[in-house]
Amino acid sequence: MAANVVFPALVFLTVLSTLLNFGLLHRAYTLSATFSSPYNSDYLSPVAEIPFPFRTVVKTFSQPDSDYPLTNDDIWAAIVSPKRGFIRLGSAGDPVATALNHQLHCVNGIRFAYRATRDGLFRTDKQRADAFAHANHCFDLLRQSILCRADTSLVNGGETTRVCRDWDQIREFVDESHKFWEGVPYDYVPPAEEASKAKGYGE
Repeated sequence: MAANVVFPALVFLTVLSTLLNFGLLHRAYTLSATFSSPYNSDYLSPVAEIPFPFRTVVKTFSQPDSDYPLTNDDIWAAIVSPKRGFIRLGSAGDPVATALNHQLHCVNGIRFAYRATRDGLFRTDKQRADAFAHANHCFDLLRQSILCRADTSLVNGGETTRVCRDWDQIREFVDESHKFWEGVPYDYVPPAEEASKAKGYGE
């Protein structure tokens, strides 16, 4: 009689254990799939870079570049990704800036400070002082970035062909990161009405 009771109980417990293990494995797989996305993966080891294998492309550059006239604020603002290239990474969605967009933002800021000084666009001394303070920061940032990359491409003053990291793919990554974290605000990005006051610096 005892055996008749024990055997079904063991079968029940075995089936229950199998179902629980299956559920745990499925949950672990689901969490792994969720947290293995490149848009919320860890990024601080060993060097803080976007955890994604970006491809290289061959690009030819010319001087002067007529596609980017210094007076066209809209074209220069468009080279910086939305939200100034800020993304979120890590499971908690830590806000971080992408160096490429920070550097482009700085180039645009220096351009605008130069243009505004040359063409008399500053309305107040404070606007001029703020633009120059930003430019001073950007000179440091760009100097450090150029030295860090230490580009050894040979240039002759005309057209130059280089092997470059594909910045279009990087921009796509930034755009996809914004979609992944849609609805989570970037408190440090100026609202539209504030950004419009500094149009030359990009949004």
